[in-house]
Amino acid sequence: MTANLLDSLDVEGVDFAFEDIADVHAMLARLRTRRPFAVVPFAGVRAVLLLTNELVSAAFKDESTFPPAAVYRMTTQPVLGKTLQCMEGAEHRIARGVATPPFRRNKVSAYVEPLLEPIAHELIDRFQARGHADLIAEFTNTYPVLVISRLLGLPIEDETVVHRWAHDLFYFPMDPQAAMRASREFTDYVTPLLAERRREPGDDLISMLVTESSEGQFLDDEQVLSFLRLLFPAGADTTMLALGNTLSALLTHPDQLALLESDLDEHTPWAVWEGLRWEPPVGLLPRACPAAVEWNGIAIPALTPMIFSINAALRDPAVYERPDEFDISRRKQVMLAFGQGPHSCAGNWLAIAELTTALKVLLQRLPGLRLQPGADADAKVISQVGTALRGPTALHVGWRA
Repeated sequence: MTANLLDSLDVEGVDFAFEDIADVHAMLARLRTRRPFAVVPFAGVRAVLLLTNELVSAAFKDESTFPPAAVYRMTTQPVLGKTLQCMEGAEHRIARGVATPPFRRNKVSAYVEPLLEPIAHELIDRFQARGHADLIAEFTNTYPVLVISRLLGLPIEDETVVHRWAHDLFYFPMDPQAAMRASREFTDYVTPLLAERRREPGDDLISMLVTESSEGQFLDDEQVLSFLRLLFPAGADTTMLALGNTLSALLTHPDQLALLESDLDEHTPWAVWEGLRWEPPVGLLPRACPAAVEWNGIAIPALTPMIFSINAALRDPAVYERPDEFDISRRKQVMLAFGQGPHSCAGNWLAIAELTTALKVLLQRLPGLRLQPGADADAKVISQVGTALRGPTALHVGWRA
C-alpha cells in the first residue's frame, strides 16, 4: 500500500489553527531543518504547512492548484459576502479593476498630507501631554479604522460604531455571532449611502465604487457591499497588527530604535519593511488543495488543507542572512508579507503609507519613546486571532512630555 502524506504528523500536541504557539518561530525553524514542509494538526484535521520562501511564493502564484476561493467560500463568505477573495477569473479581474485603483502605489502618496498625517496627529493630541499611553489601545487599534472610514466618506460622528463593526468582523473566527450581527448592521448602514452617492457622487471611495467601471461593467450593490465589508478586516485590522508588531520590535530593540531616531526620513521606510518581515500580521494563511497533485515533489492528496507559512518564509535563512535578528538596515522589501499572485493584497501600498506615516509622526511627537518598566510581557507579539494573526496585547510607553 502506498503511504499517504497525511499518515503521520511532524508535530503533535498543538493546533496551528487556534493556539498561541510559544516561540512559534523556533518551532517553524526546527520543522524547516527536516524538510521544506510539514504535516501538522489544523482545526482537528491534518494540513500541509509550507515552510520555505521558495515554496510559499510558488504556492501563492499557483492559484490553479491552490485556489483561494476554495477556502474563503467556507470561511469568510458567510459573514463578508462574495468578496474579491471568493472570486475567480473574469469576475475577479473586473471587480478588482473597479475597486483597486485608489490603492495603487502612484495614488497613495496623495493621501499622506491631507489624510494620514492629520489622523495620526489627531490621535496623538489626545494623550501627548500626559507623558504615557498604551499605544495599542490609544493609537494602533484606531488609526487604520479612521483611515478607511474617512476614505469612504463616512460621518465622523459614526466612527465609534464603525470601529466596533470592524473589530467584530475581524474576530469572526472567535465570535461568529458578533461578526454576523456586525455584518448585518454595517450593511443596513451603508446601503442607503450607495444610492445617495450614485445620485450625488463625491470624491470618496464609495462614490468611486458605485460610478466607475472596468471592461465596461459596473459593480452592483452586493459587490460593492462585499468589498466594503472586506475593507475593515483585510485592510484596517491587518494594518493595526502590523503597526503594533513594528512598534513592539523597535521598543524591545533599543539599538534599532536609536538608529531609526537618528534619521527618520532615511530609516522609517526600511523599519516598516523589516517590521513586516520580522513579524507579519498574517503569519499563516490557509488554503486548500482540491485535487490530488504532485507539486514540487510533494504528493498532496485531494482536499488537503494547506497552510502558507508567511512567517517561516520571511525568516528563511536561504533568503535572509541572520533571519532571527531585527535589523532595520537590512534594506529588503518583503512583498511576500502581502501574498503574491492575482489575489495578493490590493491595499499593500496604502498599508505601507499608513505604517510609514504613523511611525514617523509618533516618533516626532513623542521624543524619547520607550517602554515603561515592567511592560515587556504585554509588548510581546502573541496570537490575537487563532495562530495566524499575531500582535502585542499592549504597548505601555512613556516619553519626554
